[in-house]
Parts: sequence; structure tokens; C-alpha cells
Amino acid sequence: MKPSKQSAAEAQKAAFFEKVWNDEAFARALEDDPKSALAELGGSPPENVEVRVVRDSDKVKYLHIPAAPQQCEISDAELLEVQGGTTGVCAGISLVVVTVSVASALSIGGD
Repeated sequence: MKPSKQSAAEAQKAAFFEKVWNDEAFARALEDDPKSALAELGGSPPENVEVRVVRDSDKVKYLHIPAAPQQCEISDAELLEVQGGTTGVCAGISLVVVTVSVASALSIGGD
């Protein structure tokens, strides 16, 4: 059985956090020069995009609010791709932004 795109993305996100949490040199490199550190993992943010890295602590939690999606036409193939409740966004670049859900990050509704 082929893994779903969501589970593959979740696994990739988990592996990324594992690396940041357990590889202090990588974590420092990510904070100092995010584009170079992401390039080590095969990512390539466009030159005209600034990447900032912030790290939560026990006393400070950051809430990431993505930019509003561009308004555009979605093809039938794209509609079929996103059916089932995920959100499709028109984008001219391929940049993965790693975030933790607000509820998890702020411990809302958890315990």
C-alpha cells in the first residue's frame, strides 16, 4: 500500500524536527544561514525569498501565520488532488515551511 502524501509530509516534518533537536551544529547553521542549511537537506528557497528561523522555548511560543494564498484558477486535476479536506494553494515556488500546529505548540485543547 502506497503511503499518502500527508503521511509522507508528516514523516518528513518529524525527521526535520528530530535533526534540529538532536544535531546542535545543524540547528545553529539553520538559525545562522537558513538557506544554506535547507540546501543541505535538498531544499532550495528562491533567492528573492527571505527565510527566518525562530525557536520556541518553554516561555516563548511563536505563532506562524502563512501568507494568504494567491487567487488563481485550479484545474480539475488539482481539485482531484486536494479532495478530502486538505487545502490547495496556488504557488509559483516550491518552499516547504515547517510549522507545528497552534494547538500543539500552545497546548490548547490537549490534555
